[in-house]
Amino acid sequence: MSDPVNVDIQVLPSTGGDVYSVVDRAIGVIQSSGLKYEVGALGTTVEGDLETCLDVAKRAHRACFVDGVAGVVTIIKIGEAVGGSTIEEKVSKFRGAG
Repeated sequence: MSDPVNVDIQVLPSTGGDVYSVVDRAIGVIQSSGLKYEVGALGTTVEGDLETCLDVAKRAHRACFVDGVAGVVTIIKIGEAVGGSTIEEKVSKFRGAG
């Protein structure tokens, strides 16, 4: 396996209905992926090899097309470093703060 990367995924479905239930579907795809993940207030960060993370982002994006959703914008941010990058390394110093 290559060094881990972090990919942050934010889905923005276009719906007149319950946006949160659609977002929950995307998070469900991420949860079932087997990747380490962390749900945040404005997106979900996954950790793994780049190709797998991008595939999960694509599947989460497409999972939003249910219940009359006409469109989805998905914002993806990739964090990568020589030697790998983990979610824990990025956020551990902030855990328990505030």
